Amino acid sequence: MPETESPRSLTVVVCGAGGAGKGSIVSALIERDDRLWLSRSWTTRPRRDAEPPDAYAFVSRGEFESRIEQGRFLEWARFFEHLYGTPLPEAPDGCDVVLEIDVQGALQVREVDPGAVVVLVLPPSRDEQRRRMQHRGDDDDHVAKRLAKSDAEEEIGRGLADLILVNDDLDRAVDEIEDLISQHRRGSSNL
Repeated sequence: MPETESPRSLTVVVCGAGGAGKGSIVSALIERDDRLWLSRSWTTRPRRDAEPPDAYAFVSRGEFESRIEQGRFLEWARFFEHLYGTPLPEAPDGCDVVLEIDVQGALQVREVDPGAVVVLVLPPSRDEQRRRMQHRGDDDDHVAKRLAKSDAEEEIGRGLADLILVNDDLDRAVDEIEDLISQHRRGSSNL
């Protein structure tokens, strides 16, 4: 059955705790499907040494707070000592929006857009989650804080998600999300 354009763009939220592998999944999704557009999140935290400059829009606290006052975030949150947020998406025509955010942000998006498709990404284990965060350059204190919040984030995410997947095989995870997106693009009732 051929896919048809939906009257409005789809919002796909890929959420999960730090170290779950959201970024790897989203990168692969965007690479595979030219109808997906990634909304780049903003943050006030400094860029990690090994992190690409375009991983986030790295901004000052003043810039971020000004945008909050202007009502120009779809969602935003304070996480530990930094601010994170998703600007109101301005996707190119014909593209669906992908958000790579935490569970708290996914809750806010679902309130604004009840039709958003939410995918909860889980790490294969806490040890693997720790390893991934250390590998990307997070310091031990940050890793400990993130791991301490993971159980609560996952519990909330399980109640919110249209799809829950363990990120232990990147290709399989991306395939599952692509299938879900295709079903929503077709307006399938077999979700």
